[in-house]
Amino acid sequence: MSIETIVYITLSGLIALLLALFLYNGKQNISKKLQVIFISLRFITIFSILLLLVNPKFNQITYYTEKPNLVIAIDNSASVKNLNQDKNVLSFLEGIRTNSALKEKFELNYYSFGKYLNDSDSLSFSEDETNIDHVFSELSQVYKSTMAPIIMVTDGNQTLGNDYEYTAATYKHPVYPIILGDTISYTDLSIQQLNVNKYAFLKNKFPIECVIVYNGNSSVTSRFEVLSGKSVVYSEPVNFTKNINSKVLNFSLPANKVGVFSYKARVAELDNEKNIINNTKSFAVEVIDQKTNIAIVSDFTHPDLGMLKKSIESNESTENDMNVSVTPINEF
Repeated sequence: MSIETIVYITLSGLIALLLALFLYNGKQNISKKLQVIFISLRFITIFSILLLLVNPKFNQITYYTEKPNLVIAIDNSASVKNLNQDKNVLSFLEGIRTNSALKEKFELNYYSFGKYLNDSDSLSFSEDETNIDHVFSELSQVYKSTMAPIIMVTDGNQTLGNDYEYTAATYKHPVYPIILGDTISYTDLSIQQLNVNKYAFLKNKFPIECVIVYNGNSSVTSRFEVLSGKSVVYSEPVNFTKNINSKVLNFSLPANKVGVFSYKARVAELDNEKNIINNTKSFAVEVIDQKTNIAIVSDFTHPDLGMLKKSIESNESTENDMNVSVTPINEF
C-alpha cells in the first residue's frame, strides 16, 4: 500500500470522527452512553463511505518452494523377469527411495507400465504386453505444464503401440533410459525380406527377390541357398563389409511340376553369430497347368503375323490357333 493511500485513509478517519462528533454534540436529551454509541455508529458509517471512495488496494505476496518432478517409470513386463533382471530393478528402485539427496531436490513420482501406465511402484513383473509408446503419450498429458524428466527402466522390448523411438523424440522433457539385459551388439546376418509370387505357370520360371542385411564391423563371406526338401535348387555367395551391409538378390526358379511346392531360403550363419533364427525364411509356390487359346485373325497377309505367332508359342502357358485369311471380314 502506498503512502498516499495511507494519508487518505487517515484523513477519512479524522473527517468521519469530526462529523460524528458535530452531529451529536450538545444533544442534551440523550444520555452520554447513547451518545457514545451513536457517535461510534455514525463514525463507522461515514468512514466506510469515505473508505470506499479512497478504494485502497491490499497486496499480499506469498513465497513457497516447489520442487521439480522426477518421474521414475519402471517396466513391469514378464520379459524383465525372463532376462533375470527383476532383482536388479528392485535394487535400483530401493536405491532411489533411500536417496536423501534426490528426495530433497525432486518430487519423486513412481510409475510402472506394461500394456497400460499405472501410478504405482508395486512391481510383479507379470505383464504380458508392453506399450512404451503409451507411456510417453500419457506422461506428456500429465506433465503438460510442468518440468518432468523421466528415468525409464526397461528392457526395450515392446509388443504394442507405435515405435517409441519417435514418440520419445516428441516428449518435451529429458529422458534418461536405464536398459536392462545384454546391450552388446553382435555380428548378425539376416534375411530381412523375401518377395515371391504365390502362383506360377507350368514350364515357366517364377522370380524371387531376397533382401539380406548384415550387422557387423568386419568383412564377411557367406552363402545364400534355396532348398526344396533336402535338395539345393539355387546357391550364390554373398559378401558384406561394414559399409556394404545389405544386398538384394534377384533370381528365378523353374516350375516343372504341377502342385504346391515348399522352399526354404537361408543364408549360412557366421562363426560368431548368436542369432541364427533370422537366417532362414520359408515360402511356398503353387504351380498351375493352365493353357490359354489365342486366335489371330486378319483379312490380309502381313509379316508381323509370323512374329506374333512365334512370340506367343514361346510361352508354354498358351496353345495357339492361328487363322490367317485374306477374305474380307465383312464376308464372314
